[in-house]
Amino acid sequence: MRFKNFHNEFFSSIDGAYSRVTEREYFDSQITLTDAEAEMVINHFGIDNIQVGNVKSKPEKASKVFTDYATKETLYLNLVFPKPVKTELRLYISSKAGFKPLSGNIWFLFIDQENRLVIGDLSEQIWNSLDQEDEHDPTYQIDIDSTLSSRLDIDVDPNGKIIKSIVGSREVISRDPKLAAMRFQLSGNKCEINPTHKTFIAERTTLPYVEAHHFIPIKFQHLFEKPLDNLHNIVSLCPNCHRAIHHAVIDCKFGLISTIYEKRPEMHTYTLEYIAQYYNALTIV
Repeated sequence: MRFKNFHNEFFSSIDGAYSRVTEREYFDSQITLTDAEAEMVINHFGIDNIQVGNVKSKPEKASKVFTDYATKETLYLNLVFPKPVKTELRLYISSKAGFKPLSGNIWFLFIDQENRLVIGDLSEQIWNSLDQEDEHDPTYQIDIDSTLSSRLDIDVDPNGKIIKSIVGSREVISRDPKLAAMRFQLSGNKCEINPTHKTFIAERTTLPYVEAHHFIPIKFQHLFEKPLDNLHNIVSLCPNCHRAIHHAVIDCKFGLISTIYEKRPEMHTYTLEYIAQYYNALTIV
């Protein structure tokens, strides 16, 4: 599978691909590269620079340079077209060479900012949890609660606007608590995934406690021209669903994302799969 925006952001890569290591690949110590993987490797090394036939006939041509993701050290792995028609590209893996991912692990390769071909692997559990800290900010929540507790009509631009501020030495995207407060009012201070979910009465607002969640996470604002801090992209969630949409197993995460997507026709300018990729919640094939 080709890297999505999410993966390129996480790995600071130009392009990349990933797949699951099968039992047969581990046993045979060789991986047959898929379309995206093969395309990237061929573009990087050049099709004429890849050995055709077995490794032993031209070992110096078969050996290719990779950068190990974990150690940043140079790896030399054999890469060949086993047949003259060049329809199959095979990568040989071995512990001796420094790269032999376990069966079931997710192996990946990507082009980094220095044009190196980086290769690595992670357990599927770790892969699925990449960069999935939730966006719950106590200060933001207090500001939302303060807006709600004022009991005044909330007048905001539902389309929002991009507001940037400097925190320490970095630029961050600010969020308007009035937009979130309006979303809470529209939802009746209920969880939009399942309104029957019970929380508790918040002391500051004397209303059922819910949390504001940006459906397309606001940390990806730099990939969009329009503000992500807008009424349609803000979702009212109970704390459990808010954690689950980030930290649950893929099937559960995708189900929660699908439920929100069905209730947000305004977000249908994007496909469900496009939004799900920002949670790394696409099924690995």
